[in-house]
Amino acid sequence: MAIEDIETPFLDLTVRQRLVDDDNLEDAKTEEALTHCQVGAEDEVEAAFNEFAAGNRLVGIQAVELDAGEWVGHIKRIDAVTRYLSGALNDLPGSPRDFSPAQVEARIRALALPGSPLSKKEALLWFEEEVFDQLPNYTVAGRPTWLFEADGGDARSLLASTECSTLPCRLGLPEPLLWGDPPVYPRGLEFVGFAFSGDNFDGGRRPTALDGDYDSVRKIWIIGGRTQPLPHGPDDMKALNGLGEVVSEPPLLSNAVNNVYVFLN
Repeated sequence: MAIEDIETPFLDLTVRQRLVDDDNLEDAKTEEALTHCQVGAEDEVEAAFNEFAAGNRLVGIQAVELDAGEWVGHIKRIDAVTRYLSGALNDLPGSPRDFSPAQVEARIRALALPGSPLSKKEALLWFEEEVFDQLPNYTVAGRPTWLFEADGGDARSLLASTECSTLPCRLGLPEPLLWGDPPVYPRGLEFVGFAFSGDNFDGGRRPTALDGDYDSVRKIWIIGGRTQPLPHGPDDMKALNGLGEVVSEPPLLSNAVNNVYVFLN
C-alpha cells in the first residue's frame, strides 16, 4: 500500500504532513507510523503516535559525525536540573537524603563561574565525590537528547556570549504551557547550558518527527535539521532564526562539568 493510501482520519494534518514529507525517514518507517495511528477515535491518536515514537527514536537516515574540535550545546531550566539531580542523589541506597535542590543549584552556579575561583574548585570536587563517583552514568537528559549546533561550530562561544539569552526562544523553549491565548513569551527565566565536545558521544542524527512527541511536532518541529524559534517570541530573537539540531544518545553530565553556563532568557 502506498503511503498516500494509508487513511488516518484522526491524525492531525500537520503531524501527518511532517511524517510524509520527511526524507530523513525511510518510507517503511513512515508507513509503520501512519498505520499505528489508524485508531478509532480522536482522543486515541495522540497516545498512539507517542507510543510509536517512543519505540522509534534516533532512526533518522541522516547521521551527524562530529569531531573533537566541534562543540554542541544543550540547555534546560535550572530548576529542572537541580530537582532531578537532587532526587537522584537522595534515591541512592544509604543516602542521607539531605541533598536539596538549593544545595545542588549553588554548586551548579559555582561551576558556571569564569576562571578558577576557590568556590568553583570546591564545586568540581563535590561533583566528583558526590555525583560522578555515585552516579557515573548520570546524563544531562533523557533519550534522545536534543543538542544544538552553533553556526561557527563551537556552542561554547554562543553560550558564553551576550546572545545566550536568545537561545531558549531560538530553540523552541520554554514550551507555551498555560500562558493564555495567544501565549506571551515569559522573560527572566533561568537556564543552565552544557557544552559537549564531538568526541563525547556517537550516534548523532538529524531529528525526525519520531524524536519528538505529538504536541511538539504539531506546534513547532519542522523538517530540515534546524530549530524553529517560538512564533510568539520577541521579534529580535526570532530574527536570529534557528540553529542546527542533533539528536543523540544522552551524553554524560561528567563530560560537560567544565563547560557549564547559567543565564537568563
